Amino acid sequence: VQNHEKNELQIAENIYKEILKTNPNHFGSIFYLGTLLVQTQRFELAKSLLHKATQINPNYAAAHNNLGAALKELGEYEGSVSCCQKAIRINPNYPDAYNNLGLAFQELGEMQQAINCYQKLIQIQSNHADAHYNLGSIYVALGNTQKAINYYQEALKHEPENLFYYYHLNDLNNEILNSNL
Repeated sequence: VQNHEKNELQIAENIYKEILKTNPNHFGSIFYLGTLLVQTQRFELAKSLLHKATQINPNYAAAHNNLGAALKELGEYEGSVSCCQKAIRINPNYPDAYNNLGLAFQELGEMQQAINCYQKLIQIQSNHADAHYNLGSIYVALGNTQKAINYYQEALKHEPENLFYYYHLNDLNNEILNSNL
């Protein structure tokens, strides 16, 4: 876990795999290896490990949330919604689960559901920049540019170094400027 936290992912992966050779049901190694696989975008492998983690410890919210994140990346949005909702039932104040649930709802085109997730997330953690950014992107899609700008600015207030947020705010401002010419 220390190597994982230090972002020494290959070393961490090798250690998790070694543990699993001798103890194939070691929950911590299964969970952390699955999480590492999500981080390194190996979603299909992550899916099977995180599914196993949820079977071994069905009350571990992070396992359900991370499985939901993997499923979302694989385009399995309904499964992602189900996993994130399970994580939230286990831990009703789990910010990452609300964020992942909102992202899955966005992919399904259920914008009001996504908005509700991000607003709940902001109630739990008001400085969660991604929640503000994601609300901004929804309001861009819905054609409400003023609300989108407000949320993008709020995201930047919490993460001023995030160039991605600047890019989208600038892009939206340029779009407004060009439409007024």
